[in-house]
Amino acid sequence: MILLSSISKVIQAFSGLLQVDIACFDKEGRLIAATEDYITQKGMKVHVPFFDKIYGNHITLLHQPGDMKMCEGCHFFNNCPSNAELIQDMMLNGEKFGYLSLVSLSPQNKSILIEQKDLYTEWLTRLKDIIISILRDSNEFKSNLSPIYSSGNYIFGNSQAFKHITELVKKIRNSTSTVLITGETGTGKSMLAKYIHENSTVSNGPLVEINCASIPESLFESELFGYESGAFTNARKGGKKGYFESADNGTLFLDEIAELPIHLQSKLLKVLQDGIIQRVGGTSVKKVNARIIAATNQPLEESIKEKKFRSDLFYRLNVIPITIPPLRERLLDLPLLVEEMKENLKHRSGKYFNSYTNGFMEVLSSYYWPGNLRELENVIEYSMNFETENALSERSLPPYLLASCKDVQQPQKNPELVDVEREIITQKLNIYGYNYNGKQMVAKDLGMSIRTLYRKLEKLQILS
Repeated sequence: MILLSSISKVIQAFSGLLQVDIACFDKEGRLIAATEDYITQKGMKVHVPFFDKIYGNHITLLHQPGDMKMCEGCHFFNNCPSNAELIQDMMLNGEKFGYLSLVSLSPQNKSILIEQKDLYTEWLTRLKDIIISILRDSNEFKSNLSPIYSSGNYIFGNSQAFKHITELVKKIRNSTSTVLITGETGTGKSMLAKYIHENSTVSNGPLVEINCASIPESLFESELFGYESGAFTNARKGGKKGYFESADNGTLFLDEIAELPIHLQSKLLKVLQDGIIQRVGGTSVKKVNARIIAATNQPLEESIKEKKFRSDLFYRLNVIPITIPPLRERLLDLPLLVEEMKENLKHRSGKYFNSYTNGFMEVLSSYYWPGNLRELENVIEYSMNFETENALSERSLPPYLLASCKDVQQPQKNPELVDVEREIITQKLNIYGYNYNGKQMVAKDLGMSIRTLYRKLEKLQILS
């Protein structure tokens, strides 16, 4: 994530300087990093056939995106948000791995981009060189760049439940107020904490995570606040920083906050109120400035009633409450999540699958998912290891999951599954295109005839 964060920061800086939007894609057409307006208006994927046609030209200036022949089949055809784009291939050691695009989303910027093409080309090349330098210097770099929403970080989705969360994070990006994340086990609370940190005003500072359930109670105070030399037997000479000091000018993520011992809760509350810590065995105090994000899978209101959690600490933490919905309440996100997990797990499983059968997604959509994202990732990895065909199918799913879904309804009988099928087909059309050739590719990818696809388009009311 450090690699992606570095690339994103460079892109934001250049965008502010050049007054245009910028997007960086990998060689599969997936977004690596981009300005916020670009993501909002154009989304996370480029039209693949367009991408194939543009490759090979070192620098390409598009005067009329959306109205050109190479744009046929794109869902933005004749209605593209961008009105001019300057595109450059990105190569490393002679191998293509993506491209950069300077994008105009307004008529004023279009004229500037076209009239000053040479100047913007020079800046585009400089940006490319900086990104390549970041890649070469980073230990995280692999030949295939990971999308902005990957690296095991599944904080994205099209479901209404999850769109609410991403909108909320946008609203608090300039805030340092305390955040309390709640949600079932495996919903991605630590991922969301990382996402909030990376999109905040303290993103240049450290993100320090502490799991309150994993530290022995006797060591809690010294771990949180640090200790001075000689504070206790075997104390390190010279003392040691605590988590609060380590997170100074950054974010301290307190996971499983409900497990914090009751006698330490008052000390944590005082630090949150005053921003001052005192090491164990020390006499001096120190001011710290750490943004606090806490998370729990337990109802803290119940813990308060049971006298296990202080109400005043709860109110101090619960300034900005965010509840992550369980996976069963965001089934519309399953296609996106499965695609991303397939990509992330291909190196571990030694296999890659371009698609999955309708039956595969039907079973996933019918399961309760008590383990949420963590369980879904486990299931996808299992399936990738045992699938023998070219597409993931229900045959490769774990026996326990198949057994729990014996009475699964057909998609057309379940409104939620109908939405999932509509999402899958729409996603494929956005990739391959809405023209006849694109629909042929979608039908082939989904393992159905073109006639069946047309019937589904009509039945699901997917506009072509």
